[in-house]
Amino acid sequence: MGLLVYEPVTSSLPADIITPILEQLADRRDLGRCALVNSVFHRAAIPLLYRTLDVKTKRQGYESFIIVHPSKTLLRRPEYAKYVRYVRETATVGFYEPKLISDCRKALRMCINLRSFTWVDDAHDTINDDNFLAYLSILRSLPRVIELIIRTSAGISDEVWSKLTEFTGLHKIAIWCLHGKARVLQGWSEQLGSSLTHLELGVSDLSRQHPNFLSHLPGLKTLRLKGAPSNSIPEILSVLPNLVSLDTEYLGAGRIFNDDQPAASLRELTVRTSSVDLQGPPNLWPWIASLIPRPSLETLKLHTFSTQGDMSMPRMFLLDLAKTHKHTLKHFNVNSVQLTLQDIECLCTMFPNLETVSCSLAWCKDHNDIKNAIANGHNLRSLQLSVHWGRGSFAVRSRFNDEEAKEWMLRENSRLRQVGLGDTLYIGKWVRKPTTDGKTTTLEFEVLRDVVQDSWI
Repeated sequence: MGLLVYEPVTSSLPADIITPILEQLADRRDLGRCALVNSVFHRAAIPLLYRTLDVKTKRQGYESFIIVHPSKTLLRRPEYAKYVRYVRETATVGFYEPKLISDCRKALRMCINLRSFTWVDDAHDTINDDNFLAYLSILRSLPRVIELIIRTSAGISDEVWSKLTEFTGLHKIAIWCLHGKARVLQGWSEQLGSSLTHLELGVSDLSRQHPNFLSHLPGLKTLRLKGAPSNSIPEILSVLPNLVSLDTEYLGAGRIFNDDQPAASLRELTVRTSSVDLQGPPNLWPWIASLIPRPSLETLKLHTFSTQGDMSMPRMFLLDLAKTHKHTLKHFNVNSVQLTLQDIECLCTMFPNLETVSCSLAWCKDHNDIKNAIANGHNLRSLQLSVHWGRGSFAVRSRFNDEEAKEWMLRENSRLRQVGLGDTLYIGKWVRKPTTDGKTTTLEFEVLRDVVQDSWI
């Protein structure tokens, strides 16, 4: 739905509150419309429009593409370059529009306030290295760059790696390589120890790398790993005392030892795994527990896949989790993991500060059973369930509507504002509406119904 802006309203808005309002717009087309309203909106919208610049590739015919690059606009309107904070470049530009590369580099040099640069190269060889090296040379001259994100298929050559290690003072590094030599900050981590807080590594042969290189990064707060051996994760946590967010895979682990507790106290833990067994891979649940031995966890996310269907979660894991994180856990998002109604009731009872729950519900005959299961979730704000309804219950399910959702949200001691059942999402909010005489307004609770396009994020 497009944004409608009326001149009588916009003319009365103070200039200093327009920007926070426009920052809520997710669609760039809406920002573009706002830039055309008047001079005040133009000054507020343009910095937001040019904060993030990306390359767009449009297919034309079977093998030809049209490259839409923002460099042309920046060269025509250089005063916009000072607003750019994030740039994403791709090697596709050099392949389909090599004449455009010169303009791309000129435009990048003008972005003196750039903070983050992303490079994407899908080639299966290092043919685009010269182009990437040229961008890196430009980035070295820009004083405010603190983030580098690299996604390549062929890996990173020695020449490019040598250039990368010249960068210091970075706050975030993300390296995702399908092939090529494994790059895990060898010879670089020592220079980044005083600044790096966010690291993402998804490289080939990461399982062969010793985690000691992370000991040079004591200030690391966020870590995402792909391909790291599960047995090495506790050792990694032992050298990262300030780590609060971990996103990793569970690839199977041997016996779990709890003698040495990790130094890190994780607030957010994301685990990705798969199994041919509905009970999950062996040792998954004790392995998760070993990573969070102290009261600290606020968010638990599980992304799972089983060839037999949705993976189940043992009740004992929930009970053990409550013994340690009863007063800290706020977000329990386990996606395709199956819970029972009794499990959900246990969650809402054992974790008094729980705010969001998303999972698969193993069996349900009536939506009122769900309502009763969450009765003790006094702080619950969002509930999203993929429900496996019992046989013959379609008529019961179809009776759940806006009024039912409103009843759930407004019952005593409830803070619930989002209810997702299957592919339908109900969102409740208080709105101010004019009275019949048009002289005053009243507050009314309204429930909006929408289709969930991507339930599990």
